[in-house]
Amino acid sequence: MKTLTKVLLVLALMVSLGYAMYYDAWNVAPSRFVVRYETLDSIFIPDQLNDVNILFFSDLKFGTFMDQKRLEKLVDSINDLSPDAVIFGGDLFDEDALVDDNTAAMVTPLLKSIEAPLGKFAVLGDTDHRSDDVTSYVEQVLYDSDFELLNNASTLLRNKGSQSITLVGLDSPLAGTMDVTAAFSEVSRTSYSIVVCHTPDAADDFPTDLTNYVLSGHSLGGQVYLANYSLYMPAMAQKYFRGKHTLGNNAFTLDISSGTGTTGQDVRFLANAEIVLYRLKHRAVIDASSN
Repeated sequence: MKTLTKVLLVLALMVSLGYAMYYDAWNVAPSRFVVRYETLDSIFIPDQLNDVNILFFSDLKFGTFMDQKRLEKLVDSINDLSPDAVIFGGDLFDEDALVDDNTAAMVTPLLKSIEAPLGKFAVLGDTDHRSDDVTSYVEQVLYDSDFELLNNASTLLRNKGSQSITLVGLDSPLAGTMDVTAAFSEVSRTSYSIVVCHTPDAADDFPTDLTNYVLSGHSLGGQVYLANYSLYMPAMAQKYFRGKHTLGNNAFTLDISSGTGTTGQDVRFLANAEIVLYRLKHRAVIDASSN
């Protein structure tokens, strides 16, 4: 009887654990925004940008499962981190969402309330290009929310001085038109460059001598990730699907965010909805502090 009791107890614990994991995946995880902290250090990051924080979030997928309440929670999480600059990685609306004046009016004031004294920047994803009307709405929402759209273009990020790093934004090669030549046309080899493109597999086409760090999204980390199984694995996130990858003979790092929204089904398991906070470090400062 004692053995039977132990077996039944173990089975009960396993069932309880399974139910708790199931409940979390469907009811809690999709709106639990985990903060991932990263440090970017380089001799090419100037002193004046030392300790500047850049927040990256992607794949909002508003309109199906991401609603105003969930977006408000996300925006509060972003503002609680007090980022100096914010970058959005594309896919503002879900592919099945109705995009019209009403949904645009829901999103705009919340995105506008994101605070970033050094600027807010964005690139387009594949669902931002699902029709000309959707693209127009996305571009207008970003503009009205004070995001600068980097569509095959670059800009300099400064912090109260003349020193800078370069932000490079590329259009999504899915449905959009990615132009690597145009995007990198004004990038200096001596400037630290953070390159943003929605689709991670596109990183193979980036010039290794002008690229230091690449931010992507698109894959949602699979939403449900179990070893060789992923619920969501879209095109252009097949070769590089999740996590970090070193490309171009160790020339640069590709960092793939699992995004903030969901699509198809409102579920996440072992693929956290996340926002990523990058702290810039001038390498000389790190070396000095370690001595």
